[in-house]
Amino acid sequence: MVLSRLRILGPGDDAGVDGEDGSPMTFPALLERTRRDWGDKVAFQQKVHGEWLRYSHHDVYARSYELSAGLVDLGLRQGDRVALVLENSVEWVCAYYAIVLAGAVAVPLYYELKPAEIEEMAAHTDARIAIVSPKVLAKLGPLLPRLTTVVVAGPVPQARTPASPDEPPDALRRHPQPRIVSLEELGRHASAAAWRELRLREIRPDDLASVVFTSGTTGGMKGVMLTHRNFLANCRSIRRSIPFGERDRLIMVLPMHHAFPFTITAVVAPAVGGEVTFENDLRRIRDRMAEVKPTLFAGVPALFELMYRNVVQRIEAEGRLEIFERGLRICETTKQRTGINIGRIVFRELHKRLGGRLRFMISGGAALNPDLARKFARVGIPILQGWGLTESAPVLSVQRWNPRRFYMSNYYEEHFGTVGPPLDGVEIGLIDVPEKEMYVHLHGEGEMVARGENISPGYWQADDATRAQKVGEWLRTGDVGHLDDEGNIWITGRSKYVIVLDSGEKVHPDEVEEKLGRSDLIEDVVVIARKLRGKTQVGAVVFPNRDAVLARTGGREPDEAALRALVRADFESNERDLAAHKRVTDVMLTDTPLPKTALRKVARGQIADSYGFDRLRWEQSWRELTEAPPVPAGDPEETLASA
Repeated sequence: MVLSRLRILGPGDDAGVDGEDGSPMTFPALLERTRRDWGDKVAFQQKVHGEWLRYSHHDVYARSYELSAGLVDLGLRQGDRVALVLENSVEWVCAYYAIVLAGAVAVPLYYELKPAEIEEMAAHTDARIAIVSPKVLAKLGPLLPRLTTVVVAGPVPQARTPASPDEPPDALRRHPQPRIVSLEELGRHASAAAWRELRLREIRPDDLASVVFTSGTTGGMKGVMLTHRNFLANCRSIRRSIPFGERDRLIMVLPMHHAFPFTITAVVAPAVGGEVTFENDLRRIRDRMAEVKPTLFAGVPALFELMYRNVVQRIEAEGRLEIFERGLRICETTKQRTGINIGRIVFRELHKRLGGRLRFMISGGAALNPDLARKFARVGIPILQGWGLTESAPVLSVQRWNPRRFYMSNYYEEHFGTVGPPLDGVEIGLIDVPEKEMYVHLHGEGEMVARGENISPGYWQADDATRAQKVGEWLRTGDVGHLDDEGNIWITGRSKYVIVLDSGEKVHPDEVEEKLGRSDLIEDVVVIARKLRGKTQVGAVVFPNRDAVLARTGGREPDEAALRALVRADFESNERDLAAHKRVTDVMLTDTPLPKTALRKVARGQIADSYGFDRLRWEQSWRELTEAPPVPAGDPEETLASA
């Protein structure tokens, strides 16, 4: 009965479609197209209490419209903002669709944020409705007075619990209580009037769909406005650039509040008929990969780094490290002499553990270390690196997949470090950065700017920030780089962090950090400009890896001077292929980990001017870091430990 009602709610053949190729440009048009094209094919699935929960495209369409009508019944108006704060799940996707089908704006937030952070972002967008998990509900104390309704994806408690252990019980009575309903009952109780209202709402391509908060590496939180057109145009460009189709299966572990996993999972995968499996418990990743046999995997560099490290540690624990390293040498020698990659043959057991069907993996969110890409390539697993920003919904470029080039030539080995050419439909240009004495006509390098239908109209209630980010109709990416003769983009750093020496020579911190990070002594490193004896020099702040240090010293505790000497020696070794002016002249040790963004990049905007080092505090910091409980499921720091 619900489905028959919903069929008349979907947009007509031309509604929300204005691409030259007839592609959908709104989420209502996307859901109508996917329901029509893929019907009963599984769109999303996850295992709940040992049983598979599977939603076909028909199910997603029906469930999303049910929830949307329920939200309208609760008073959701077109243009209203709705905070979406829950763990990855099929219901996350349907809740998002429900919001935008009603013409409202989704504000996806990370469920591990502190109560004050959730309040700040939701309040900034004036969100009056929040869709949350039971875990997040307990954090909403500061936000509750601002909300009219809270929808809980799970059991609804009888009384609100304190937001923190320090909150006195009588404080609960002082908070105005919003209406709290479960997601399960939301759609069932929608009135006929709400259904009629939903049917009358017209969603246009340039209507706002999301406000996605991003801090980048600078520390300033901004709400990026993204329209239906932005997301769907990016989807169209990705489809034209990456082979992703109805036979593909994807396991998603990255949190959906980020634009990268969101676009891949909730926009591109449904559009092509791909199947997405959510997994939030990393202890079960190996089981899921064996069951699902994914063909694609999306991650961030920190995830791939930890994944590879874990694979090696597992092999070493099994006493097979020598055999593994011999296999690597065989693959490397064969590749160099013939150009043929035999990794899938030599390491077939590893591929089997990953499901045996993996075609390639995609890395985004941060720069992928070329050495890490090389390690995966040697075992026969290609990683394609992409580049983008939240402001571009989010993908701007990606390496193209060519099996023949990977398995039968050295092409990818020669192009580790590039982020590929721009997506079809995206234009990339270069502009001068005068404040850094960087001129395109002199150096062939400049700040990257982007143009296309996927570019955000700006920041939420921040006109000055929006103007600063635009050059005419071009988006300033803040990334510095150049294009080669094939049109591949090479990113060399962030424009604001380029170090200009007194000689006029320039140093890109990312390039130096990639070299320094090869040392096992280095857990965290950031390269910064230092003013020493009146001259600008290259400095580095280092948080040392205590286990590696003790292994190097035979278990002896080094003092600060001895530790600094160890670090300097490794720096000198790894900097040999860098020009003299790029080498670090000043090393600062820190006894605590460096601040990170959600995607595990060092937050350069939060780096202090000076650091101290205390051996006992370093020991305590390392103990806390290595003995900490598992990172919450879905965070980019998580590893595929079971694989």
